[in-house]
Amino acid sequence: MKAYYYTPILIIFLNTNLALAQNAPIKNFEALWNLFDQNYASFEEKGIDWDGVRRTYSVKINKNTSDNELFTIFKEMLAPLNDSHVTLKAKSIDSSFKARRPSRITDALSSIPKADRRVKFREMTEETLKVSGFENLNEIGPEFRGERLFTYGNNGKIGYLRFMRSFSKLSKMKGPTLEKELDIIFSSFEGLEGIILDVRFNIGGDDAFSQTVAGRFVSKKTIGFYKQTRKNKEFGVLQTKYIEPAGKNPFTKPVIMLTNDRTVSAADVLCIMMAPMPNVTLIGEPSNGSYSDMYERRLPNRWEISLSNQRYLDIDKNNYEGQGTPVDVEALNTFDDIKSKNDTVLLTGLDFLKN
Repeated sequence: MKAYYYTPILIIFLNTNLALAQNAPIKNFEALWNLFDQNYASFEEKGIDWDGVRRTYSVKINKNTSDNELFTIFKEMLAPLNDSHVTLKAKSIDSSFKARRPSRITDALSSIPKADRRVKFREMTEETLKVSGFENLNEIGPEFRGERLFTYGNNGKIGYLRFMRSFSKLSKMKGPTLEKELDIIFSSFEGLEGIILDVRFNIGGDDAFSQTVAGRFVSKKTIGFYKQTRKNKEFGVLQTKYIEPAGKNPFTKPVIMLTNDRTVSAADVLCIMMAPMPNVTLIGEPSNGSYSDMYERRLPNRWEISLSNQRYLDIDKNNYEGQGTPVDVEALNTFDDIKSKNDTVLLTGLDFLKN
């Protein structure tokens, strides 16, 4: 009796699994397309016809499409978004992809091994600082990939502060420890004529970290930026994000902020907060333009995917997603700068403060 009772159910179950397996490529394509259709925030800004993407790529997928072929198709669909927060990870085929926008500075330094670029860039900057009278740079904060959080110093007139990420440590983005570190740094800047704030190659982190840093440059609570989230093809309420004053004495003298197109995410956000300040001048090239938080989901086949589901606006309601925060003075680092250890962007900032 039991055999006769369970057999039809088992056959139905097996047939259902077989049907799912046969249609898996199509189901995963639909899942990815719909996820972006419902939540991605910047199709209009980037001139992307997402319905057209569906028409183009749906005909390339059938029940026989392999995982590797499907991954390649997904990459082709997502690459035009030029968005560092659009990622795809397929552990089943040991593959990953990030739809980051092309980078001028990365191309300029392409002859340097990837693992050495940040090191060589730091060496160039620190040699230029030394020639400009900055002795014995200090480092403070937790390490990440062998690098302390903050590097700072001064030459008696001008202060220098660099941080190449916007988090203290992964388990704790900000907090009392960060405030104490900034207290130490900014107490060393008291009485100086200006500051160089260097966020080139900053990989990002957390908005709250950037708001904490920006708080060292304002004397009263002020609007930092606006933020809006897209869900079910609609944008929600426009949120106002503030900068709260921090530290004993805000630094309101001239500030030069150095950026490049690898100034990403939370560092992008710091740029849109700092740019409107009357004492701040941005020098270098526009930041990366990947402001949104990362909205993370899994496809039916367990592949991990993230996208940008928010738009960030500066205090004038400008949206620089995909473009980056504009600079006031353009200056570009090149491979020759690295080779000669002569940081022309830093020197442009120092000259600007002198004048």
